[in-house]
Amino acid sequence: MPESRQQLTVVADDGIELFVETWPAERADAPLVLGLHGLSANRLGFLPLIEQLAGEVEFVAYDARGRGRSGKPTDVNSYGHRRHAEDAANVLAAMGRRADVVVGQSMGAWDGLLLAAHHVELVGALVLADGGWFEDLPANLKTPEFIDVTMGRGWYDRLTAVLPSRELVMSMLPTVAPYKDIWSPAAEEMLNEGLEDLPDGTVRNACYAPGVKFDTEDYFSPREAPYVKTDITSVTCPVHLVRATRGFDVSPDTEAPLIPEGAVEELRGVLPQLVVETVPDTNHFTVNFGAAGVTVLAEAVRKAIR
Repeated sequence: MPESRQQLTVVADDGIELFVETWPAERADAPLVLGLHGLSANRLGFLPLIEQLAGEVEFVAYDARGRGRSGKPTDVNSYGHRRHAEDAANVLAAMGRRADVVVGQSMGAWDGLLLAAHHVELVGALVLADGGWFEDLPANLKTPEFIDVTMGRGWYDRLTAVLPSRELVMSMLPTVAPYKDIWSPAAEEMLNEGLEDLPDGTVRNACYAPGVKFDTEDYFSPREAPYVKTDITSVTCPVHLVRATRGFDVSPDTEAPLIPEGAVEELRGVLPQLVVETVPDTNHFTVNFGAAGVTVLAEAVRKAIR
């Protein structure tokens, strides 16, 4: 696979700079795959998939706003799934290409669906990596409570924690769930990229945390008729969902799958073209970054191209 990774900056229509990286294919007419990463990840979350595809495609990924090296607006209303979808459209416009396949990891799955709904001409097919649909919340359950239970209680405190040093963080992560199950040079590169060095030598996650929090709740807005569910009825391209058998899996109460069978059936009702593939003995992280999950995702991309 060619090693000439290229980096560029794309300015979104609202002026926010998006940091983009491209991995070229072995031939000039190869398909283009656009990667949309998960909630608190960055563009390097696609390294395992890029390695699997091994130059068969031109791969483009970027840091979503508020993450990595992209701009971090402080107005939380500058976030949300529709906004991320427009950013993706801006990136494709800058490339002068449509995406033969869009791969969305977790949050990126919702963003990819909205991209395909509002920019039909830009998306040939979608591969959703353990994301894309939630069942309606029970009337007595508030959105922040659902998110806290799903992602593991205290997730926001972990996201905003300031830690003593980069070296300590990178020595600790391989020993704790969920990172110990996906640890590899690629995971290390992604996670190292996601840290921000502070002037006193401490580090923290590079995400703009209030924007991340806004994104977690945006899917359910407005609560009586979430706009994401309404919008994705317009998706007409092929859609392949690759799902895990467990959820975040960081504690016993996060073992339930992110997309249970009921959600799968609801999504199938909205998107009759949906193909669903469940990867045995995986969780939300290993299906995106572990060998078994990434192998299935790579084959889903190849099928979409064929």
